[in-house]
Amino acid sequence: MAGPAPVRRWASVLRVLTCVAMAILAVALVAGIAFSDLPEEMRRAAGIAPERALAPLHRAGVAALGALPALAMLYLLREMARLFGRYAAGETLTEACARHILRIGAGLLVAVALELVTRPLQIMLASLANPPGERVLTISLEGADLGQVLAGGLMVVIGWAMREAAVVAEENRGFI
Repeated sequence: MAGPAPVRRWASVLRVLTCVAMAILAVALVAGIAFSDLPEEMRRAAGIAPERALAPLHRAGVAALGALPALAMLYLLREMARLFGRYAAGETLTEACARHILRIGAGLLVAVALELVTRPLQIMLASLANPPGERVLTISLEGADLGQVLAGGLMVVIGWAMREAAVVAEENRGFI
């Protein structure tokens, strides 16, 4: 079943934008691991004095740990690009589209879970630069985390509902 022209046009544009976002995220990940210093708020949370310099390998380890949620985001963006590709090709109410939607929701949930786990681990790893007795483990939960969990859960439920709708649509196509 060919989708309406506006859906196909917008899906084509969004697919390109999603692919561009994937490329930018990949470059940012590599650059962040290789060249970045710790953000000021992480230095503060880890109790690292401003004048204390971290070894390049130490900084890269903290950055690599922080990259794990971004890897889940790359997966999520890949699934979005595939879904937009299907929509651009005129495929809308199919089980394959439902699977992509379900995977987008699951990817968002995994990205949030990884963020919740890696954030404290990053601070702990960064605080290893401090002398014994001044090392830190900080756990935090932000309002955006809850919003992302709800959005991921919504996408999973929509994926399940779309799967059921796709089965019904396929049965209906069989009768015609």
